[in-house]
Amino acid sequence: MSKPTPQFLTQRSVLALAVTTLVTLSACALPERVPQRRGTEVAVLEGTGLSELNPSDVAVAPVIIYMLEADQQLRDAVPVLGLRQAMQRALVRRRYSPLALDFVDSRVVDASYTAGSVGEQAMCEVIVHAWSERYWKTDRVLDVDVEVRMLDPMAEAESLPLWAGRMKGEVEVNSITNYRAEARLREDILDEIALELLARMPARDTSPAQQ
Repeated sequence: MSKPTPQFLTQRSVLALAVTTLVTLSACALPERVPQRRGTEVAVLEGTGLSELNPSDVAVAPVIIYMLEADQQLRDAVPVLGLRQAMQRALVRRRYSPLALDFVDSRVVDASYTAGSVGEQAMCEVIVHAWSERYWKTDRVLDVDVEVRMLDPMAEAESLPLWAGRMKGEVEVNSITNYRAEARLREDILDEIALELLARMPARDTSPAQQ
């Protein structure tokens, strides 16, 4: 059996060094901690029946501002239209079919919407309990307390919702993302709030058996 040539030994040594370096670099590239799962900051409230009803068409009602001790300036700071639009996009991600806001608003009376007015199979109600932008300009952080409820339009008043969740705390946009416009940044953080809120809500079952 012939002995390996010096050239072969050199190539094998270089290959071993390259593999070792790659493994080392890969280890260094790993994040310091596992990313937090979406929805972990959401408290699921009492509610039942969403999976059984498995609605398709959903009406996103006008946002309810339930900030009892807030002055009018703080209330006016809540982006009610942006929140509804973000909730629509989040519902699509969960395989629901939100109805056009103009269509829903055609049945709004005195800023209030009555469940079932447009024949929807479920109504999505968004309630803002607190909303602060005091750290927005400096840190791009919102301090919020937002609740979302999925309601059966055929249920009696004061019945339990089909599903409900609430999140309270700070919400921030990924700091490494490059935004060219303030409007884009605000849209993104509203999407983050909506996606976080609905992350633990059952997604619509679109299997053939449910069609």
